[in-house]
Amino acid sequence: MALPNLTVLFICAFVALGALIFGMDGGYFSGVLAMDNFARTFGSLQQSGEYEISSTRQSFMTSFPYVGQFLAAIFGGFIGNLTGRRWGLFLMCIACVMGVLMQIFAKNVALLVAGRFFNYCAIGFATVFVPMYQAETAPPAFRGVMITMYQFNVVVGSFLISIVDNFTAKIHGSASWKIPVGVLLCLPVLILPGLSVIPESPRWLVKKGKIENAKRALLVLHRGEESFDVDSEIKLLMHSVHHQEELNLAGGTYLDCFRGTNLRRTAIACLIQVWQQFTGVSFIFNYGTVFFTRVGVSQPFTITIITNLVNVLGTVISFFVVDRIGRRPLLLVGCVIMFIGHVSVGTCGVISDHHSANHSAQIGVVVFTLIYVLGFASTWGPLGWVITSEISNNMVREKTQGLGSATNILFSWVVTFSLPYLLNDDKAGLGAKVAFIYAGLTLCGLVYVWFYVPETRGIALEDLDAIFEQKVPTRKFNSYQLQVALRRAGTLDDAEVKTEEEPAGAQTHTLELKSEVMHIHGKKG
Repeated sequence: MALPNLTVLFICAFVALGALIFGMDGGYFSGVLAMDNFARTFGSLQQSGEYEISSTRQSFMTSFPYVGQFLAAIFGGFIGNLTGRRWGLFLMCIACVMGVLMQIFAKNVALLVAGRFFNYCAIGFATVFVPMYQAETAPPAFRGVMITMYQFNVVVGSFLISIVDNFTAKIHGSASWKIPVGVLLCLPVLILPGLSVIPESPRWLVKKGKIENAKRALLVLHRGEESFDVDSEIKLLMHSVHHQEELNLAGGTYLDCFRGTNLRRTAIACLIQVWQQFTGVSFIFNYGTVFFTRVGVSQPFTITIITNLVNVLGTVISFFVVDRIGRRPLLLVGCVIMFIGHVSVGTCGVISDHHSANHSAQIGVVVFTLIYVLGFASTWGPLGWVITSEISNNMVREKTQGLGSATNILFSWVVTFSLPYLLNDDKAGLGAKVAFIYAGLTLCGLVYVWFYVPETRGIALEDLDAIFEQKVPTRKFNSYQLQVALRRAGTLDDAEVKTEEEPAGAQTHTLELKSEVMHIHGKKG
């Protein structure tokens, strides 16, 4: 399998920087909640003489910003369809700047939460536009790796900000929590200048009838590829758009996401995001430091750094397996690993409750949490976004991506809102035993993948359209891949003969398509 050209690799990597906003925004607050000055500023004095933030206020501060993320994801579909992917990335940067400045100058909970609201708007735009742009520009054989860059930068951002939290936690004063917030400003400074240079998505340009602009974008993305035929590629994209117009999907409305075979595709895109959250990721990364403190683990900030480091390593592993092993096997294996991790954490929590000074149980909580994180980061973390980006129809991709992102946000909010009430002593006080809840939900996720999530590895986005139209069963997608690709190539040949003389190189492109698909299936055996 030949490597993609460096231009595509660089552009996809650059766009993935937007995911750093997700990781750093979502990650810094876990450590900040455990900082003394933050509690003094936004908490209340207790009878013990210490300042604490109540479960109700914690829940409000951590969960309300998800409203901004949800709205950004929903309206991101409109913005992406109307103005393109680059303008969506621009709005992501502006929302990030506004949110950071509001939080830095916040002296009350209202302004702090308002700032987090705008930061989560930035996250919402990132969840829509980063993986969607990558899915539409990356070559099929490397699409999984390219989209995984999104999740990789999410976990890198979370890891880097946890290190900042660890060092600033020792500062006496508001700088302890304002510095981690201010670090986020470096991201728009890096991203904004590059947005004027990278090309718009060729698929979006073709859908909008901007054919010459689409050709220029394709030539930038495929710079240095001598065998690339831009006219043949444009015809392929136009064929896909015209076919969708024949199916009355030209408008690309949200209602179209639930019509015909798109209903199945939208359901897959949304439900994969539901179960990604129900595996308990927000349990670890939104409340990790507080959780480790609650169960009596020493040096909770250091453990949080280690947790984020394992998260990074797990995502690196996914780079090497996502386009080799496939989506379904990794999701199923991930469920098993995460289930074992959750059950073991919960068991250690039971032991620790009966023997509060049991140091081995506390170590067990840390070790099995790391096992869970490794399982999530190498499978469900990146693959939730890979599946959502790949599965949607080209005519409604931005809206399906928006619905998938909004679903992820909604259920992330459900988990984040409920956790303080389940975790803390002033409410249910489950502590580590809350992991049993996520163990059961993870098991349900395994059943969902087995019956409903198809294998999309190596299948061109246009081929997926045809496969879904044939209503192929979930576990038979691979067997239809060669058949659909060859039929599509034949359809294009017929259309070209009827309309105009085939341009030089188009036959070569078609033969290369057939050869490539046969090569892929030959490797699968």
